[in-house]
Amino acid sequence: MRTVGAGAGFAGDRIDPAVALATSGLCDAVVLECLAERTLVAALRARRADPNAGADPRLRRRLTPLLGPARRSGSRIISNLGAANPAAAARAIVALARELGLSGLRVAAVVGDDVLPLAGEIAWTEKIEGTLLGAHAYLGADALAPAIEAGADVIVTGRTADSALFAAEIVPILDGRETALAGALTVGHLLECGGQVSGGNFEGPDGERLSAAALASLGYPLATVRPDGSAELFLLEGAPGRLDRLTATLQLLYEVHDPARYITPDLILDFTSIRIEETGRNRVRVSGAAAQGRPEALKVSGFVERPGMIADVEIGFAGTGAEARARLAADVLRHRLADLPEEDVRIDLVGIDSILAGRNAGNAGLAECRVHVSARCPDAEAAQAIEDEVYALTLSGPAGGAGLRSERRPRLDVVDGLIDRARVTPSLVWETVP
Repeated sequence: MRTVGAGAGFAGDRIDPAVALATSGLCDAVVLECLAERTLVAALRARRADPNAGADPRLRRRLTPLLGPARRSGSRIISNLGAANPAAAARAIVALARELGLSGLRVAAVVGDDVLPLAGEIAWTEKIEGTLLGAHAYLGADALAPAIEAGADVIVTGRTADSALFAAEIVPILDGRETALAGALTVGHLLECGGQVSGGNFEGPDGERLSAAALASLGYPLATVRPDGSAELFLLEGAPGRLDRLTATLQLLYEVHDPARYITPDLILDFTSIRIEETGRNRVRVSGAAAQGRPEALKVSGFVERPGMIADVEIGFAGTGAEARARLAADVLRHRLADLPEEDVRIDLVGIDSILAGRNAGNAGLAECRVHVSARCPDAEAAQAIEDEVYALTLSGPAGGAGLRSERRPRLDVVDGLIDRARVTPSLVWETVP
């Protein structure tokens, strides 16, 4: 059997849960899933400015308290902290490990997800309009296998399927059947968001939720996986949380459009026969995963810089009649910006309809309300004009407008595509602490 722990579910996640997992001595691997589209875009822009940059900027802060406990307990660290530059991340990890006195630490960087040179061979879902900043294929567990077999202490990747980061540690003990690999990938999917499966971001059907104290020290999940791919998910003894059939089922369906065909680089998973059974407090057994073979193509995320920029501006209203004055301000802006294409401007009332667009959430009598304006602009001058219109409300709009905030940012879009998996050739770059 192999036990893997979820040490992080996104780039800004807490650090202490991973340290607790590594210190426990229960984990063969602690996995840090830290890469999303927005973090990869930031990494690509950093690498463009400096070829030695492009790894996750939190790498040092996240790994400083973790490398030592993981080394002492024999827990491998697996993470996509490499972002747009896994090789640079490996060098940074070795430098940090040297400072920490961890001689002999072996770090493997998995490279090959960067397929920008093959952009012409990618079947994009839409026409690329602008500059293609980067194109990264989603690698599978097989890309990490050589590093696992060679005994790497730390494996750092770029764009890899989240579930594959976990499954890679499990694959060596599986019985070789497709259903076993399906089980390992299902475990990875259940663990990939960290505390989300153990009571975070959760409210039960009767309004039940964890206390503030429990959420503040939420336990992150582990899974012990058997050769047939079945597994038991659990929390460390005494760790606060809620890991049961309901929280596990919600995570199983997270970001899944078709439970019968959840496509990963390693397999097309079928979740429809999954069984989740509660075996104790904060313990569930997961079994019954199935698959429909391996996809012929790999998903690619392309990051496109389009001409122009985004203007993002807010103004607030507070006190008696705040909502009515905010609505009036929004109407004023619609008059002032009427010459702009409707699809290029969005005006929301934060607290009323910024999430449930076009619906009144029923918050009558709000003590404060903010007007949020976001607009696609052809250039900096046009963005300035949008900002000025919002700022002008302080003197020529409804009473009491204040709390102004503005930001301009580049227009960056994500475009998906597919590439023949045979054209993607992962490899390893090794770094070792003397």
